Amino acid sequence: MTSQGPMLSRRALGQGTLGTLAAAALTGSLSGCRNTSPDTPEVPDAATQVARQLAAGLSKGDLTGVPVDDPAGAADDMKVIFAGMDGLHPTTKVASTKVSDGGSDSTSSTVTATLAHTLTLAGRTWSFTSTARIVNTSNLWKVAWESTIVHPRLTPATRLRHTRELGERASITGANDSDIVVNHTVHDVGIDKTKADKTAWASSATALAKLVKIDPKAYAAQVQGAGDQAFVVAITLREQDIPRDVGVIPGAAVTDRELPLAPTKTFANGLLGTAGLANEEDVARGKGEIETGDVVGKSGLQLRYDSQLRGKVGHRIDLVARKGASDPDATTATTGSAQPTPSPSSAAALPARLFTTPKTDGTPLRLTLDPTLQSKAETALAGASGVACLVAIQPSTGGILALANSQAAGANGFANYGQYAPGSTFKIATTLALLRAGLTPDSTVNCSSTVTVNGRTFHNYSDYDSAFAGSIPLKQAVAQSCNTAFISQHAKVTSATLKRAAASLGVGTDYDAGFPTFYGSIADTTAADVLASDMIGQGGVLASPMAMAGVAASVAAGTTVVPWLIQGRKPTPKATSLSTREVAGLREVMVTTVKQGSGRVLAGLATGAKTGTAEFGPAGKVRTHAWMICWTSSVAVACMVEVGDSGSGTAGPIIKAFLS
Repeated sequence: MTSQGPMLSRRALGQGTLGTLAAAALTGSLSGCRNTSPDTPEVPDAATQVARQLAAGLSKGDLTGVPVDDPAGAADDMKVIFAGMDGLHPTTKVASTKVSDGGSDSTSSTVTATLAHTLTLAGRTWSFTSTARIVNTSNLWKVAWESTIVHPRLTPATRLRHTRELGERASITGANDSDIVVNHTVHDVGIDKTKADKTAWASSATALAKLVKIDPKAYAAQVQGAGDQAFVVAITLREQDIPRDVGVIPGAAVTDRELPLAPTKTFANGLLGTAGLANEEDVARGKGEIETGDVVGKSGLQLRYDSQLRGKVGHRIDLVARKGASDPDATTATTGSAQPTPSPSSAAALPARLFTTPKTDGTPLRLTLDPTLQSKAETALAGASGVACLVAIQPSTGGILALANSQAAGANGFANYGQYAPGSTFKIATTLALLRAGLTPDSTVNCSSTVTVNGRTFHNYSDYDSAFAGSIPLKQAVAQSCNTAFISQHAKVTSATLKRAAASLGVGTDYDAGFPTFYGSIADTTAADVLASDMIGQGGVLASPMAMAGVAASVAAGTTVVPWLIQGRKPTPKATSLSTREVAGLREVMVTTVKQGSGRVLAGLATGAKTGTAEFGPAGKVRTHAWMICWTSSVAVACMVEVGDSGSGTAGPIIKAFLS
């Protein structure tokens, strides 16, 4: 009995203990379903909604309406953190949420939200994550505000700062990498309102406006409307253009800055355009790459290739120490109750780089222009009373050496995209069509006083030399510019063959050369009288001075020359090539024009030439364009005077001045 008692007792005890442990194990297993994956307690909808509100508020940089435990402190903290971020805020989304403590949906008191932040700058994305605690207090879910919600490395002593780094604006260069548009010091002339009594602001603005020749009323209103500390720019000038009397005007001042400029104010201005400080329109065009005050292209090539010349903006985002009210980036000296004033030691390892995109300097725009020849061309045109153009091309390459317009053209690039009837200079293309039809420079053609085609009568210019009337060689018809001799051959060509001949000389085919161009056009026609008119460069024929310089260059080079300007944008000719016989014939007729014909004004300067006039305007008020094209061993030139008497008398002297 004694021995059995304990045994029974131990057995009974063991069975009871096992039962208790099994029950405990079962209870623990059920309890574990609520606390370990995959049976983690669900996050309350209300907490999830607060997390989403927080993400939206951070994305906007405004926590208004977001349930936060300390709204005022959080708002102040956000101002300080983002004061140096130039308005940039990463886009924030809720990546995940989980219950941090509590045993059931109804009793959970804290939810942790993982936030994913992204900010794209210059094509690169800054991405990072942070966490936020969302706390249930009195059945209300609120964000427990901390700086680390914005970025995990933030502390009450630090903030974010964005720095924008501009690449160096590249230059525009010419032949042999010569400088054309480079940075120069310019001078902003205006009224500094801090340097004059307010009673003098209006009168000073008016006086300065009159001195620099801008609208006095508009500028005075601009000065009056600016802040009391403002410097209001009236005009930006080169040093030599600053009026001497600026200093006598109360409040007038001059400040210096750098700006890309050509050698002179008029140098190729219709082509190069200008650069200046960016305005709102430029900012919109830049799609995040341009800010107000950046130097950007405003017109011409400087605008078209602005992105290339500017390069790429670089960005830095740093973690920096918070500063007091003297900090130019900060908008407040305090950070709210949640953010104490930083101690000096907290900034020991700062600034710390969080994100960077490197800046890229601009790439130069390389042109074929020769600055010396461009200046000579503009000087040669200085005496023109109206619109006039001169284009010079290097025949061996087709590169444009000078592309000049007279001052009357303003900022218009008539030299490269003007559309004018080329008159008798187009007879070089017609001559090519006739050579292809079987004629030679010595073939006889009839130069009569008039010729009628399809009921329309054509005549020669009024003072045509009668010594070259009647049956004359084709080369003399070119040299003396006999209209009727060419028109008498109209049956030997068609609109199609005339267009093909012109194309072989670079005229009438469109090319994308990377700048505004007009390579000419010849309208299709089946009407004999219209074709006859086309043969002498009128009717449906139009060309720019640049295109006609290409004609002379093609003859000089012995191959189709398509004028081009920008390195890397040289067009490839699409037309039928010139044959050796054709080149010889075209050169012969143009040489004869200089030796014996209307091109004698260029004797000793040019090898071959052709003059021309083209009528335009309504009946009774007809005027004429005056043209001349020519070539030497090194340059081909075209000059067009919009209103002139004759090619030899009006355009010829301009080319002579250029070649001399």
